[in-house]
Amino acid sequence: MKKRQFIIVAAILLFFSPSLLAAELMILTENLAPLNFVKDGVLMGPAVEMVQEIQRRVGSRAQIQVYPWARAYKMALEEENIILFGMALTQVRQDKFNWIGPIARKSDIFVAKKGSGIKISSLEDAKKIEFIGTLRDDNKEKFLIMHGFTNLVPTHDDQRNAKKLALNRIDLWVTKKPGYKTICDLAGVNYREIEEVYNIRELDISIAVSKKTSGVILQIWKNAFNEMAADGTIMQIKKKWNKILDDDPFPEIENKSKPYH
Repeated sequence: MKKRQFIIVAAILLFFSPSLLAAELMILTENLAPLNFVKDGVLMGPAVEMVQEIQRRVGSRAQIQVYPWARAYKMALEEENIILFGMALTQVRQDKFNWIGPIARKSDIFVAKKGSGIKISSLEDAKKIEFIGTLRDDNKEKFLIMHGFTNLVPTHDDQRNAKKLALNRIDLWVTKKPGYKTICDLAGVNYREIEEVYNIRELDISIAVSKKTSGVILQIWKNAFNEMAADGTIMQIKKKWNKILDDDPFPEIENKSKPYH
């Protein structure tokens, strides 16, 4: 009986008040290209556009807020009604959040400055490097710590890692592809002077929803995303941003001309 009552109440809420429910959310992201980043004080990127379109469809007027990753992650882990995007869906995180997506796929990689002579063929090789730049509390940093790395140099903004690598203040930078080219551009670093030396792993990027968030709100957002996937909106956004960014944030799409430059 209780289950039936819940279904009836949920149906009523879905029909009459999606905007009221959506307005209760706090929507967070980080400054990390190419999916979501700040340029000239403006938050932009394909993931931002996807989330904004979901908001339009469900009636949410909540402003997307840019937080340092460690703080945003802690809030999404502990608080109710938190949306955090885009988050890599790892095995460790799988059961800690509810998920909408995926919105993209990425590779975690080590990059070095061209001409450094650094050759990496395994994680064990990377452990012998003196300094590796990481993003504090990011899943890539946590992965390396879990695998015994003690040579990590964390910072709160990945653009700093690009600058530190260019200035030879770190030897390797653990970053992502697509992503590092746009991060370098934003940092004023020539990405053509940086090269990939090792591919660590591949992961899906999704929208994470805190576990304490109402199941009704979660379903409203999921429905909106699924509608966007079905009506071509997601693909339209992906193609647009492949044209804008050198990174080609969605390399699976064959659309390489860039008239927006």
